[in-house]
Amino acid sequence: MKKTLMPLFALSVPFVLSSCGNGVYQPQPNGGAETSPPADTASDNIEVLDVVVLYSNAISDGRGEWIAEQARQIGIDLQLVDAGGVAIANRIIAEQGNPQADVVFGLNQLLWAELVAEGAITPYVPIWANEVPTHLNNPNGYFHAVALVGNLLAYDLAQITPEEAPTDWLDLWHNEEFHGRYTFPNALTGSTVHMILSGIFTRFLDDSGHLGISAEGWGNIAAKFANGVMTNEDIFVEMVNPASEVAMGQIWHMGIAPREAQFNMEAGVVVPEIGIPFSVEGVALINGANNEEAAQRFINWFGSAEVMNGFGIAFDYLPANPAAHSGLSDATLAIAAIPEQHINWDVIAPNMPAWLEHIYLNYLH
Repeated sequence: MKKTLMPLFALSVPFVLSSCGNGVYQPQPNGGAETSPPADTASDNIEVLDVVVLYSNAISDGRGEWIAEQARQIGIDLQLVDAGGVAIANRIIAEQGNPQADVVFGLNQLLWAELVAEGAITPYVPIWANEVPTHLNNPNGYFHAVALVGNLLAYDLAQITPEEAPTDWLDLWHNEEFHGRYTFPNALTGSTVHMILSGIFTRFLDDSGHLGISAEGWGNIAAKFANGVMTNEDIFVEMVNPASEVAMGQIWHMGIAPREAQFNMEAGVVVPEIGIPFSVEGVALINGANNEEAAQRFINWFGSAEVMNGFGIAFDYLPANPAAHSGLSDATLAIAAIPEQHINWDVIAPNMPAWLEHIYLNYLH
């Protein structure tokens, strides 16, 4: 399942020259025709930037443009390739014989494990690595955390009060009053659904069970899909639809505020006692990067507390580095205060493909 590749698309990597200074050549005052400027004078007015190709699933909504603009200040022309996390990981693996990217940013623990196992990224320890909580980084230096994404169960406060809301994901299918009132996506390819499922599977690990999950665990998975509403719509579209009973669904934490503004509504979030799964959005050096020195320079710069603080403030991101939390919004700091659910990724990651296949074959209809 992990070998299945998403369609590839062409990538050109032009070298971009950016003018600086006035760039004007004055001809000699002899009335003669203009001549070309001397070679050394022309080169003095040209800044050659190092090209770094960045693959990411976390650069939409202006984030990539912000990073690229800031990176020019350290002499890097950042070429961006934006796609979903699975597509990015599959493309990096497919290109191992002829790597096109220098750096990858984003993803989650499941996809990082895939890239490490395939040898598609190479160890590099940035100068800021020891500022990030140790458990968030790969112990062998393959990737390092720059941001955390909370994966949440959100609900419409116009339909459900905090007192009426569920207290855990399992309540959705254990409590009949929530049946038909929550959504699940009609495809299991997104990062958020993978993280939510990881948080459920980790509660029911059992070496003697089918595919390493207890009978109780599979019963919960079956009930989750049997009692929810399958949709390809954004959950906020479903929640504001007067013809729909839906009032709850999964979402990543940065997606809540813009949707509240877009749909003129207010959402609550469920905080299970066990905590929530946090996606580790990290940064890593591609194995065989074309511009390794510049790629390392970019990684050292991008993950620094100063840059991640600016990034966090601009886009409601939660930096993995606690030293970058100054000035973050109250909503982002509230996410930072939610307990992190402990998940053994060494067990979850290699088993997830088989679990997803079992869900597709048995519970998605």
